[in-house]
Amino acid sequence: MSDKLSSIQIVLVDDHNLFRKGLEKLINMKNHDNKYSILFEADNGIDLQSKIKSIGIPNVIFMDIDMPYMDGFETVKWVKQNFSEVKIIVVSMFESEEAVIRMIRQGVDGYLSKDLEVEDLHQALEAILVEKKYYPHFASKIMAENIEKISSSGIIRVGPLAGISEREREFLEYVPTDLTYQQIADKMYLSEKTIDGYRKNMFKKFNVKSRQGLTAYLLRNKIIK
Repeated sequence: MSDKLSSIQIVLVDDHNLFRKGLEKLINMKNHDNKYSILFEADNGIDLQSKIKSIGIPNVIFMDIDMPYMDGFETVKWVKQNFSEVKIIVVSMFESEEAVIRMIRQGVDGYLSKDLEVEDLHQALEAILVEKKYYPHFASKIMAENIEKISSSGIIRVGPLAGISEREREFLEYVPTDLTYQQIADKMYLSEKTIDGYRKNMFKKFNVKSRQGLTAYLLRNKIIK
């Protein structure tokens, strides 16, 4: 099997050729082991539909919102209805509450601003390929403030809770209490080693260094009461 066939196939959908070329350059800047390859580029949703039928189905699509003929909203809807396994990362200048919520409801896997850095792009790719979501601060903030509105559409654990298991979420409820980690383990009928694993995962996910810092983050973002 060739490197191209064994790599992660990516499609770039944007009506500006210059931006597509810039995005391709960012992808290749950290693509030393040829993990990713560009399957094709498309100008808009209609062009994407045609090329998927003639060229093939990608693993990941980077997509703008503001495109002629068939915009990002309609294109995401079509992709998710026909190829639910394809991962979609929105790359757009639209950072409004309406745009973010609408895209999350339609099932996008990541959301990036067009002023992204190479690290942002590759972090997003790595996250979605292990079945996690990737949203930068501006999108996470919008989702945290609208969690009930988003959850009512049937999508759960978005924003700060993306990728967190039910047991980890239960662990977070105990974090602000006076219980020791051993006592939390007893309450949850788990080993202290498992609880220590939850602690480390949550510290890394929320970028904190202490239980006090984690508690402050959870309360500030209304993840727990």
